[in-house]
Amino acid sequence: MLFSFFNTSTKEERFWNWVVKNKTKLEAFIHSDFEDYTVYNGLSKALKKYNPLLFPEMTLSDEKVVLIITPDGMKDGILPTQKLFDAKPDLDNWIVKKFRQPNDEIELNFDGVEYPSSDIKIRTVINENEEKVDIEIYIKNMDSDPNKHKTLAFLYLDHILGEFNTITKVGYIDFKHWSDEMDIDDGISILQLRKLIEQELY
Repeated sequence: MLFSFFNTSTKEERFWNWVVKNKTKLEAFIHSDFEDYTVYNGLSKALKKYNPLLFPEMTLSDEKVVLIITPDGMKDGILPTQKLFDAKPDLDNWIVKKFRQPNDEIELNFDGVEYPSSDIKIRTVINENEEKVDIEIYIKNMDSDPNKHKTLAFLYLDHILGEFNTITKVGYIDFKHWSDEMDIDDGISILQLRKLIEQELY
């Protein structure tokens, strides 16, 4: 009978059963000094087993554990993210979110590269047929390490626009180095881009 039970459980149930079983260890991890990533790596493995496009992000908010399920900007990860979120159980003292959520301002870094979101200016063109906005992203000092600067810019998009907006409402993206000699008077901030999307595309 036990074997039959596990055969009939859904993929979503199997993931959340793993989380419930390891809830205490995950709570200890997020409150720790992050020297031992064993249980977090287990969470990542369990989520990858559910769908290889998904990633877990964990933080604390008012002493509550926040678990964000993110497809890391991949459109094909939207549906499995939503399905897994919809199947979540009630976890005491936890907040579970789908997609990286929009913030008015946030400070981020990536693999040794760090700059404020104010180092990004954006030029936009609304694509009415696609119901998306095509953008040129200008980043200060991007030529010092283009790949890392672009990755960090994507993270800023996810965390200020909101990941769902980035995936579904941003179309073509072109990255450009913002030199000291350049004036981008018609450029806008990421927060202004979010407001533009809310006004023009919803």
